Amino acid sequence: MDLAQLKVKVISMSEKLGEKRIVDEVKLKAIRDRNRERGLILKELRNRSPLTIEELSEATNLPKTTVLDHIIALRQFGRITTVGERGDWFLYALSETKEVE
Repeated sequence: MDLAQLKVKVISMSEKLGEKRIVDEVKLKAIRDRNRERGLILKELRNRSPLTIEELSEATNLPKTTVLDHIIALRQFGRITTVGERGDWFLYALSETKEVE
C-alpha cells in the first residue's frame, strides 16, 4: 500500500468516526428530551396528583399523545400508577416507594 492509498484510508476512517459522533449526539439529544419531558410529568404529579393525561398535557405543554407515551413507560417502570377515573379519563399518581431493607 502506498502513501496515497494510506491517506485515503485514514480520511475514510475519520469520516466514519465523525458520522458516528453525529449519530451519537442525535441519540443523546433524543434521550435528554425524553428525560426532560418525563421530568415535567413527574414534577406535575408530585405537585398536583392525581391528574389526567389531558391535565398533564395542559400543564406541561406536551401533546396528549406524547404524554400518553410517557405514561405508558412510567407505568411499566413502576414510577406511576392509575388511581381512578375522572369523566372519560384515567387518573395517574406517583407510585408509593418502598424502602429496601
